[in-house]
Amino acid sequence: MPAELYLARRYFWDHRHGIWSALLSGIPIGSVALGVAALIITLAIMTGFREDIQTKMLGVNPHLYITSPIGEINPNSSTLKEKLDKNLAIQSWSPFISGEVLIGRGPQTSGASIKGVDPEKEPLIANLAGRLTEGKWPDLKTVKISKGGEIRRVFLGQELARKLGARTGDKVWTITPGSLDITSFTLPRAHQFIVSGYIETGLYDYDSVIAYTDIPSAQKLFGMDGMVSGIGVRLKNPEGVDKAAKFLQMDLNGVYWVRSWLALNKNLFAALKLEKTVMFLVQALITLVAAFMIVSNLLLKTIQKTKDIGILRAMGATPRTIHNIFLLQGFLMGFIGCVIGVFIGIGGSLLLAKTNFIRLPADVYYIDHVPIRLDFTDIISVVGLAVAIIILASLYPAWRASKQDPLDAIRYG
Repeated sequence: MPAELYLARRYFWDHRHGIWSALLSGIPIGSVALGVAALIITLAIMTGFREDIQTKMLGVNPHLYITSPIGEINPNSSTLKEKLDKNLAIQSWSPFISGEVLIGRGPQTSGASIKGVDPEKEPLIANLAGRLTEGKWPDLKTVKISKGGEIRRVFLGQELARKLGARTGDKVWTITPGSLDITSFTLPRAHQFIVSGYIETGLYDYDSVIAYTDIPSAQKLFGMDGMVSGIGVRLKNPEGVDKAAKFLQMDLNGVYWVRSWLALNKNLFAALKLEKTVMFLVQALITLVAAFMIVSNLLLKTIQKTKDIGILRAMGATPRTIHNIFLLQGFLMGFIGCVIGVFIGIGGSLLLAKTNFIRLPADVYYIDHVPIRLDFTDIISVVGLAVAIIILASLYPAWRASKQDPLDAIRYG
């Protein structure tokens, strides 16, 4: 063991001073551990928020949206079909119709976003298979009955169904803005649907407004005979969706608009990233406070060990040796604090994830619980920051100790 490390370890806990020496070293260590643990738990929560929201959004959204400047796309276009089928980056695609409606059951009404989809293809472009709490996707198809009539079906978001008081088998009506003609004072045209199931994404904003029906019903609802609003695309590799959107738009010769789900929710994820950065900086202040405690601890020990420093210098120790002894002592306090903090941070994060005892209002935070996601990169960043701050904090006391005159240290120590 190098002499500097041996002496740093001896000075770290001086048995001659008993519990006082342990307390003197334990307070900075505890401060570092607290700062590191708080930072790890905070980053785990922020990362969990982002990934949980991202996963749930991909549960209802395809990776890419293809739309047209005129608002309509012909899904039977042979050119469009050929290019989508031949694109090696595309796993599956499905047409859709979307629009805003007023939906109601009896006196209960609410605004809703209704989406007409292909019940066979839509679950392939979004993770919708496990989102139905009641009903099956084939139940969404319109059923022809005698005398030329038909039964149109709809899946309601869980929260929307609660607002309307609608249960499976109940009838709901919808009115579109296009059916209102305020100039001729005509009655709005209402369309009737039968509730065939519920969908729950875990995102309150979606579940409180979303409704699904099949494409033929949506075409009649919005007057889009044979046309659709757009096409949803699922990629084989979800990474780099923005680049994939640009390449696909160039492949389609700029005739259509191609946007990624990430671009459509850019403000939300930018806000989450900024919040994570700010929380990192705020929590890092705890580590900075711990660094000041290490500075005061080392300065106090340089006073206590003044005579020892003088004796070491008289025995031939160089100023650099004295500097390294106190620098290593500061590093030891920081290292032990980091190790304890990492264990507390990881343990606390796992405990929060397992117990899930903190509940959140879903209408405010998108989700109803605190999500936890431990990221190895975040842990390394926290430890690296803490070690860097501690080393910098130890430089001045180590420099002060190395500059002491050996004769004065022995005489007045």
